[in-house]
Amino acid sequence: MYLGGNEQSTHKYVSELLGKSTIDTNTYGKSEGRSGSYSTNYQISGRELLTPDEVRMLDNRYAILFIRGERPVLDFKYDILKHPNVALTADGKAGVYEHGEVKSDVATIELLSFDKYKAPETEVAETNYELLSDEDFEND
Repeated sequence: MYLGGNEQSTHKYVSELLGKSTIDTNTYGKSEGRSGSYSTNYQISGRELLTPDEVRMLDNRYAILFIRGERPVLDFKYDILKHPNVALTADGKAGVYEHGEVKSDVATIELLSFDKYKAPETEVAETNYELLSDEDFEND
């Protein structure tokens, strides 16, 4: 998918991917005078579908889609600001997503005061704790 760019080599590459097309050219000539004449010249020539310069100047509303085994497609880009869920993103004025942020905790441990010299000697059995994310809670 070509969305646009500024790199000259990319413009050339996209132009080559698009390929060439044949053009029928008709040339007419007419001379006037004592023995006037009229001529028609038919010519078939090849031309790139878009030259590198035309690729560079492609309107920002368009994208070129290349699908293996198919002809290239020139189509409009989708305006992501018109997506129904844009309100859930920072562009839609929602908060910035922070990966790994804890939004709610299930249990807390709080020590109000602790003096290790006054604490009784006790055997504590080994325990396993698992840290779960918000996504884990939503999936379970």
